[in-house]
Amino acid sequence: MAWIHDYPSWLIGVATIAMFVAAAFAGLAASRQWSRTRGLHALVDNGVIGWIFSAILGIYAIAIGLIAVASWGNASAATSVASHEAAAIAAFYRDLGGYPAPLAADLQKQLADYTRYVVEEAWPLQRLGEVPHGGTEILNRLQRKMFAFEPSNDGQKVLHAEALQAFNRLVEYRRQRLEAVDYAVPGTLWSVVLIGAAISVIGSFVFNLESFHVHALMSCLLAAMIGLLVFFIVVTDLPYRGATSVPPDAYELVLHELIEGRPQP
Repeated sequence: MAWIHDYPSWLIGVATIAMFVAAAFAGLAASRQWSRTRGLHALVDNGVIGWIFSAILGIYAIAIGLIAVASWGNASAATSVASHEAAAIAAFYRDLGGYPAPLAADLQKQLADYTRYVVEEAWPLQRLGEVPHGGTEILNRLQRKMFAFEPSNDGQKVLHAEALQAFNRLVEYRRQRLEAVDYAVPGTLWSVVLIGAAISVIGSFVFNLESFHVHALMSCLLAAMIGLLVFFIVVTDLPYRGATSVPPDAYELVLHELIEGRPQP
């Protein structure tokens, strides 16, 4: 369901809740007419049905709640990875400033090019669900220049070792970001969410209530609540995809305030 992320979050929310409510209302109207024409409603014991329905709804609530927490965890992890990578770029950029000229300026330029690539090219690709690979060559060039450097004194040795550690942290966070592009709720769990929603809403049809409007209100409220949770899972699924994705604000802050030396507006 990756294509859903191409639409605004408010539209996704309204459409999801409306779909669940409409399905609940239509299902209740059809099932109520079918059961009453056959006199099945007179056989229903609301007390027994309520006990069974509570058990079903409780199990489903636990299941969908755990899935929602897992989905939010993926989104939080993706945000955290982006923030850590941006922080690693900032620290690495400052370390590179300690190299002798003109190597320092050359290395910092390579890192600035990588940061601009992330903001201007990698992020749009991630929003389309694609894993960007263009930054690899930029980092490879920077790595080759660093490995070719021979420290001439103890101070340069310490600085070079720290810069290599900073470079490794940057590579590590970049790899985690690329892996996070495909963070998604598995199809098996989506089947649990949707089939469980259908069972829960259909279970509300079995109750025997004289007023159709009251019965419809209760079923639709249940469907709306389930639709709201499904909407939450949808918008937090695939955290780098679509209009509601994680923004590149952390990279832009580093680029504008540290690398380009101008404050973020």
